[in-house]
Amino acid sequence: MNMNQLMFLLIIIILALGIPSVFNIRSIMLENYQNYQGYNIDTNYLANSEGKYPFSSTDVLLEDSFPLTGRKGISNNNAYNIWWHYPIFEVGSYAQITNNLKYPNNPDEGTCMPASMCGALYKEKQLKSNYIKPLPPIDPNCGTRVGYFTTDVNLLPFRTDTPNILY
Repeated sequence: MNMNQLMFLLIIIILALGIPSVFNIRSIMLENYQNYQGYNIDTNYLANSEGKYPFSSTDVLLEDSFPLTGRKGISNNNAYNIWWHYPIFEVGSYAQITNNLKYPNNPDEGTCMPASMCGALYKEKQLKSNYIKPLPPIDPNCGTRVGYFTTDVNLLPFRTDTPNILY
């Protein structure tokens, strides 16, 4: 070997040993996993998963909120007959109805994967009404408003004599 090849090999060895010691590669690579709360790096599972053993492997998750069907298997539903469970309402109704139901009758709302899981675990139960009642109008002299709610007048960065500012 000539001197240039030997010098090049020496530089490569120094860089190969020096770079990992300067930059702790393992800690940088594991930082994302350690920031994920509850992730156990050594065993590769979520350490703080919900449920207490053995009940978490035998009981159903929403058993306290919805009655169970009592079936020991999947249902006969397919994608062609579960779609109507998904809530779809007109856009921009004055009744302020949206697709986001606060109190669903059943957690299987037409989005089960696989479709045979819809109707397999829970019976329907009417929890509460999803109809909302609009809030009553506020007194125009109540103070400064942010949306519907009033705020303290002293929070304004300027002085005004107008009690109800709408901007």
